[in-house]
Amino acid sequence: MQKCRELKGVIPVVQTPVHEDGSIDIKGCERLIDFLIERKVGGLWVLGTGSEDMNLSFEKRLTVARAMTKANAGRLPLILGAGFFCMDDTFAFVEATKDLEFDAYHVMPYHPVMGLDGVEKFYRDIADNVPKPLWMYLSGNWCRYYPPDFVRRLKPHPNIAGIKFSSSRTTDQINVIGMAEPGFQVITAVATQFIMVLSVGVAGSTTSLAGAIPEPLQEIYDLYKAGKQKEALAAQHKFNSFQSRFPKRAREWNFLTGAHEKYILSLRGICKPCMTSYYTPLDKDEQAQMRAALEEFGYMKYIKEPVAA
Repeated sequence: MQKCRELKGVIPVVQTPVHEDGSIDIKGCERLIDFLIERKVGGLWVLGTGSEDMNLSFEKRLTVARAMTKANAGRLPLILGAGFFCMDDTFAFVEATKDLEFDAYHVMPYHPVMGLDGVEKFYRDIADNVPKPLWMYLSGNWCRYYPPDFVRRLKPHPNIAGIKFSSSRTTDQINVIGMAEPGFQVITAVATQFIMVLSVGVAGSTTSLAGAIPEPLQEIYDLYKAGKQKEALAAQHKFNSFQSRFPKRAREWNFLTGAHEKYILSLRGICKPCMTSYYTPLDKDEQAQMRAALEEFGYMKYIKEPVAA
């Protein structure tokens, strides 16, 4: 059984570049992976909710998996999403991707009303039958909530590598973070709480914002690790204030901030600001708001850096 390398620091949930017609922008995928590796992020979370995975067909997800694993070429730990509403699709996707170069699968059950006994069986059935390690994936917005005792029951499974515990429930976060040990990793996912989870021992945290603008989050991480807690906290407050300036319409329409992130990526020359299917991009007024926010908080200096073609 392949081992999963450790995820540390800033771990982007990687956006899915698409063309105007909805087809996958393979060159954009390659540019995005190279861009993130150059920014020295700690790993790649591919085909997660911030990647618009729920809005991609099986074939489009397969195209993304092939393009991004090839572009990464094993340089960073890469965790590949295989979460479908139907388990048959999950196993078919595993079969189609098992020979690609990546560290592990992540799967979230898109069944918010399924009982925890069912979710536990779901994970055990998958972990027993996939050829690579499996990460559990919690999002309070998309699936049934997993309390710490649920995580503790599944943790000993020899093929479960860890959990991405995306929750704003601080006490539960601390309890689950404390379960991390060799062979079982715990990462989190709320960008506004990055310094808080670092302070209670998390090794790394994901966010889709890091897929578009990883530099401010990397600054928080580097300052904290250097023992400069006061400066790290100031950088966190600044980043949180930046997020508060995001145009609200697109956020409400898409739920996540994918449209804002795609626009930032377009400014960086990585891909077009196109969203998948019924999701909506920023309009011109919202684009102007985003540019103003980037300027106000001094983040435009990152955007103006050239990105390798």
